[in-house]
Amino acid sequence: MTTDPKMTAAMTAVVVDDEERARRRLARMLEDWPSVELSAQAENGAQAVAASQSLEPDIVFLDVQMPGKTGIQMLHEIGPDRVPAVILVTAFEEHALDAFELSVVDYILKPIETDRFLVALDRARVRLERVQAVQLTGQIQNLIETVAPAAGDTLRQDDDALPPSKSYISRFLVSDGAGERPLSVSEVSWIEAAGDYVRLHVGPNYHLVRDSMNNLESALDPYFFGRIHRGAIIRFDHVREIVPTQHGDAEVYLIDGTRLKLSRSHREQFRRALGSSPS
Repeated sequence: MTTDPKMTAAMTAVVVDDEERARRRLARMLEDWPSVELSAQAENGAQAVAASQSLEPDIVFLDVQMPGKTGIQMLHEIGPDRVPAVILVTAFEEHALDAFELSVVDYILKPIETDRFLVALDRARVRLERVQAVQLTGQIQNLIETVAPAAGDTLRQDDDALPPSKSYISRFLVSDGAGERPLSVSEVSWIEAAGDYVRLHVGPNYHLVRDSMNNLESALDPYFFGRIHRGAIIRFDHVREIVPTQHGDAEVYLIDGTRLKLSRSHREQFRRALGSSPS
């Protein structure tokens, strides 16, 4: 559920783009939102690194393609753990997934549309509000995953007749308002990479959990979940169909209408897994 950014606490922002016209456009749009204070503008990656390190803004609007130090190089230099909420501003949609693995919360395409700008701004606000809660959730989840298998191993020590088996996670612990609640993996239709976190999509909503895609891929039961892209894992029984697109690519349609890219590197493995799943 999105909320009006005007109703949130003040956030600081830095705009990074080598095009002066693009910087002015974002600065004008931010003027309409008193909840966001524009702290600085930068025209290249070096200036952006300096501004981010000295000002520590909450949000960085970042152009990917710049002369010298690119936007992605800038994020690597600062480090994913220190990067604030980043909104990618690009003319090329294919950069989006690469950036999501570097703490980018959303991306907007040039020329910038106001409605899309507001969605991205709200997502940045949500991330900033929930980071502390998500970090605690991640610590608790890691503790559960560490302790639970160990307890199971202890119970089986005296029974040599039982074959070893891999234990897959059956639920997540997610933030829900002021508290936390368990979320069954069966409720999750797909999982999306989001920097140091992942988004667990449940219908039109999602929950942020601090984890990596590689860790989740091995922790989830492969009978029910499969990876379709380095930035997406889906639950097989939420798949409606696979639709070929131009140039030999394909998309996966979920039963709720969500469309996701099926990468060539994961296609055959995904098709085999889908054929043996309960979907």
